[in-house]
Amino acid sequence: MKNKIIILSQILFVLTSCGAVNTSNKHSSIEDSISPSFEYYSETYANPLMVTNENSQFEYVDEVADPAVVRDYENGYIYAFATNQVVLRSSDGCTYEKLNRKALNKAPTWGQEVYPDTTSFGVWAPDVIKIGDKWIYYYSLSNWMQCAGIGYAISSSLDEPFIDQGKLFTYLEIGIDNVIDPHVFVEGDKVYMTCGSFCGLYVLELTSDGMALKGGVETQKEEKVLVAGREGGWDSATYEASYVLKKDIYYYYFGSAGSCCNGQKSTYRVLVGKSKSIKGPYLDSAGHALTESGNGITYGDICLWGGESESKKAYGPGHNSVFVDDKNDYWLMYHAYTEKDHYRTRHLMMDKLLWDENGYPYVENKIPSFEEEKEGPSFII
Repeated sequence: MKNKIIILSQILFVLTSCGAVNTSNKHSSIEDSISPSFEYYSETYANPLMVTNENSQFEYVDEVADPAVVRDYENGYIYAFATNQVVLRSSDGCTYEKLNRKALNKAPTWGQEVYPDTTSFGVWAPDVIKIGDKWIYYYSLSNWMQCAGIGYAISSSLDEPFIDQGKLFTYLEIGIDNVIDPHVFVEGDKVYMTCGSFCGLYVLELTSDGMALKGGVETQKEEKVLVAGREGGWDSATYEASYVLKKDIYYYYFGSAGSCCNGQKSTYRVLVGKSKSIKGPYLDSAGHALTESGNGITYGDICLWGGESESKKAYGPGHNSVFVDDKNDYWLMYHAYTEKDHYRTRHLMMDKLLWDENGYPYVENKIPSFEEEKEGPSFII
């Protein structure tokens, strides 16, 4: 399998060099430009995805929460980065191994300029993207009651720890309470970040190298754009876990609403709005802007939900990223609690995205598949 993936990366390098496919990162749109004459292969999978420990057949059974999935076209592997510095790697997009290292080279300490005691803080909800020749790992430094802000780290390889560069900004500097869940989107020479949670979700602009706020923190504090939820205090009827995907002329904003982390009582679900601008407004199919949510009402088209059935097998699906295969099929990567371990912890899940008559993405039946064998992502042989 690894040899096939290496061949794939060489083919894609040629295509990319000719301008046929935009494969710079997982966040950019990919055109329908790969010739159908290529042969493809795919493996099968069942949720939750199989994760083993590195160099071992023993299953990794601990948490894989808030997955950011990215493909390295140089070595052919797919990586999933999760909360608490978990790093997974896959050669086929269906089975993963948990690497025996943390994502960062050291524990971040910059949060102490906001909170003197950060011993309870963790590296949460990362996002990873390649800009130029550098891989950048963005993360929120948080605990369950406080968030210091967003930091970043860099590396030349996804198989090596990221070198922490400190803060990008604190929550005080940017003026966003609970500023967690960074997600970065590159389009041309523009680099954008969405971030925030139940106190409002915003789009900021970064410098072209992705390592600073464009114009400085004071500029972005004034120019940030609310794209989902409400400004001000905590409102649990809004969203977190921002993810932006561009397909054709539309930008799709994915947000997770509800309670994320209560096992079988979790109400987490993924909702979507779309816009012709990355800065919104993002509308659902009924015409409601995601910024109208709050006070007990949550707008957005349902993409994925555990559902109301008492017989459901997966609860709290959410905090997604999107992976695009070589057939230009879109795959929703997310976490969920499942019956497999009696809803003990969150596991890595995957389902194919479909598109409805109004152009909104959803997974089959809008619920997670569970222990059902399905065909996985396709790759060029």
